[in-house]
Amino acid sequence: MDELEKYIVHHRDKFDDRKMDESDKLNLWSHIAGELSEPPIKVIPLWRKSIFRVAASIVILLGCTFSFFMINGQNLENQIVNEELSDIDNHYRLLVNNQIELIKKHSNLSKEDQADFLLLIDDLDEEYQKLKEDLKQGINNKKIVEAIINNYRKKIKLMEDLLERSYPTKNNFEDEAFIL
Repeated sequence: MDELEKYIVHHRDKFDDRKMDESDKLNLWSHIAGELSEPPIKVIPLWRKSIFRVAASIVILLGCTFSFFMINGQNLENQIVNEELSDIDNHYRLLVNNQIELIKKHSNLSKEDQADFLLLIDDLDEEYQKLKEDLKQGINNKKIVEAIINNYRKKIKLMEDLLERSYPTKNNFEDEAFIL
């Protein structure tokens, strides 16, 4: 054993003489903290210098300008998409309405066939409405416009096929060539 250990063993009762509770520890720490000196914090107010005021003004101005153009750019893009959609919508709606009138007036189609077919067209109209709602959200506008166009093309193709099948077939012997 070295001298420190001997000293501790012989004087153990002096070390254990007083047990510190929590309040004593806090009291001890407050005395220690009070004796510590904190160096004063030097604050340099930058906003008092004119160069920093000018720089802050420029940053704010650029930020506002950038935000303004970003918002207007999105509005312009949405406006272009809405104009394109409006033109496409008017064109295809006219074609679809003409086809529907032909189907309604067609004498070779039964009322049942017409009603079934118009229900199918109504389903495609519901799909069209969902696509328009997606378009308002602004997510991938190009693909949504293409899907709307494809929806209209499906309607027109289905109507053309129905009308083509409903016409009675003609045998035109004049168009055929006979080989002897």
